[in-house]
Amino acid sequence: MTKTVKESVVEKVMEKADRCFVNGQYSKAVEFYTRAINLNKAGEEVPDKLKARAHCNLGIIYSIQGEMQKAEQEYLIALELNKKLDRKEGLSNIYCNLGVIYTGWGELAKAEEMYKQSLEIDEGLGNMDGVAGICINLGNLYYIQGNLEAAEDMFRKALIITKHLSNKENLPIIFSNLGNINYFLGNMETAEKIFRETVEISKLLMNNEAVALNYVNLCSLYHKQGKLKWSKQLYDMAMSVCQNFKMKEAEANALSIMGEVLKTEGDYIGARKMFSRALEIDRRLDRKIGISDDLCSLASVDIREGTLDEVEDNLKQALEINEKLENHSGIAENHYEYGNFYLAKGEYKEAEDSYKTAMQIAEHIGDKIRIAKLFSKLGELFVASGSFEQARIYINKSFETNGEIGYKEMIADTCKNYGDLCGKTGENEKAREYYDKALLIYRELSSGDRAGLVTELIADLERAG
Repeated sequence: MTKTVKESVVEKVMEKADRCFVNGQYSKAVEFYTRAINLNKAGEEVPDKLKARAHCNLGIIYSIQGEMQKAEQEYLIALELNKKLDRKEGLSNIYCNLGVIYTGWGELAKAEEMYKQSLEIDEGLGNMDGVAGICINLGNLYYIQGNLEAAEDMFRKALIITKHLSNKENLPIIFSNLGNINYFLGNMETAEKIFRETVEISKLLMNNEAVALNYVNLCSLYHKQGKLKWSKQLYDMAMSVCQNFKMKEAEANALSIMGEVLKTEGDYIGARKMFSRALEIDRRLDRKIGISDDLCSLASVDIREGTLDEVEDNLKQALEINEKLENHSGIAENHYEYGNFYLAKGEYKEAEDSYKTAMQIAEHIGDKIRIAKLFSKLGELFVASGSFEQARIYINKSFETNGEIGYKEMIADTCKNYGDLCGKTGENEKAREYYDKALLIYRELSSGDRAGLVTELIADLERAG
């Protein structure tokens, strides 16, 4: 009789906890789950099955709230309880959740191990929903590492499985990731189509996280295409969803993209504020990739503005994180910004070495957008150093690659670089022609500082006759 009463006390507390959890009342849920667990210490007999569920749900809550250390601790307790109970499905879910945490921390080998254990269990159980989810997570991990072929294989495997399931929740994530691969490869038209379709699918499925994510993706794409007004509209839409539904990771991504937009416009104070806000969120979430991206972005603003005091320290921190993560895309971007740093200081040999290191990585992983940026910068470098034949080669490559992608800012920079080259080789008419082209695009981009610089260069040409 006593045991039945005791079990009903535990179950009653768990019922309240579960209700709060489902309704998103996370503070109350934590209170009730903790009370249920602590009934064991008060002499009540709490079944391992209920303790496992309580610890797992606490892990989920702490993950949502960005308290990843606490989440890991709860998941590890739940993992041991599920092993004791031989609950395969519970083990799979926990391995998957731990994989997500370790991915965020940059412990990619550990994350891959967790995902593969989860995948093995779900395949054994015939849980195809779970298999699709793990394929997505492994795809994301391979994407971070720059292994696009393996990433795409995983996303397409997830897509094939999901199309045959009644549960279509994973579709927006899969399509978004395939869109990102096309974006990475410079297939902008395909990427835009995928992102737009994914927004509509996400709305139908009421997946607010995917809606926000794809607004951010479109914001970034339109920035590259020079459609800054559209970028800003998508940023506002993304931030509205993020703040309404407390999506901190997506909010950090949106802030980072808006920082790039403001940097293009020459609003360096505004850009620095955006990157700093993103960094604050990513540090609070202990999101290593976000932290490295934000540090690199802050360095890029300082380089553009000519305030170089903190650049080297920020780039060093970012590179250390990315090397530990084996984040090849991030490593390439760090070397790209090191090249910009050395170019700004007039250290041409160091700049060339950095750009070529970045180029080697970018070509290896097929990062067409970064390759396009590097062609433009190498052209600028060789104009500055007086290696005019080399400059001409890279400027032509930049026109071709950036033209294919439609990367407006880089096209403008390349026009300006070609104008500089022609001015130094005595081709003043051609210099004026390309300065005019650069000026037109900079004005379209509202890039006042660079438009002003090109206007001065045109005036210099006119004074020289």
